Amino acid sequence: MRPHSEFLQSQWLPWQSGLPGGERPAVAARTLSRDPDNGACSLIVRYSRAFVDTPHALDVDEEFFVLSGSLQIGDVTYGVHHYAHLPRYFPRGVMSSPQGAEVLTFFSAQPRRLGAPDRAYDYARLVLQLDTRQLAAHTGPRKHMASEGFNHGGTVHKLLFDDPLTKDKTWIAGLPPYWSCDTVERHPVCEEEFAINGDIHMPNGVMHTGAYFWRPENVPHGPFGTVGGTIHLCRGKGGLYATQFSPAERPFRWDPAYRPILPPEQLAYVPKELR
Repeated sequence: MRPHSEFLQSQWLPWQSGLPGGERPAVAARTLSRDPDNGACSLIVRYSRAFVDTPHALDVDEEFFVLSGSLQIGDVTYGVHHYAHLPRYFPRGVMSSPQGAEVLTFFSAQPRRLGAPDRAYDYARLVLQLDTRQLAAHTGPRKHMASEGFNHGGTVHKLLFDDPLTKDKTWIAGLPPYWSCDTVERHPVCEEEFAINGDIHMPNGVMHTGAYFWRPENVPHGPFGTVGGTIHLCRGKGGLYATQFSPAERPFRWDPAYRPILPPEQLAYVPKELR
């Protein structure tokens, strides 16, 4: 079980060599969160221009979103804001990053290299490549996520992955400038978010570009809003996503003080003046 981590700016975290467990030793990684039981982790992975890796497969799912630069896997080039979900046993061609890249990356357990896979991957769980900038956006209530009752005015939603096996979802949410809501919500599954761009004013502080949280199931949160607009990559983990809304006990506040909920190992990286 990952600890409640809400929220911190990823820029505060140190770069470490290799992925957790030692795979891809030539990369650098910032660990956003990690499950101590199975090693599932959320990372920002930095690939240098010199990075090259030979064909292989992993025994875990790898899901990623390119924040900057580009990543090459076999014949597929992933540019800025490209997304993929590569299920376990998916065979990767040669990996490289001619421009260098920073890639938001999620592994379903501690990654382990297999070389040539000895079994087939689940094709229904493959999202080979999506250019999220070109992907059509959904507006209004999102019935497929049971989100009726929310202030959807001006918001956009792009569903990237709906796992047929686990029912987990990954999506991009966009909020327009000066948008806010007056409700509190909770979900029956864990929720994870990374701020791709913009600002969002939460009861415990203002998330800026690069901010991250992992929130356990059934934790109430809200109300929230944004001044300049925001784009977040979101994941629901642990089954079918749904939302329960309730009126906020306190009105929405702009520019709240930063009061993070973080495990000690992450709190240590928060600048002293903000603790």
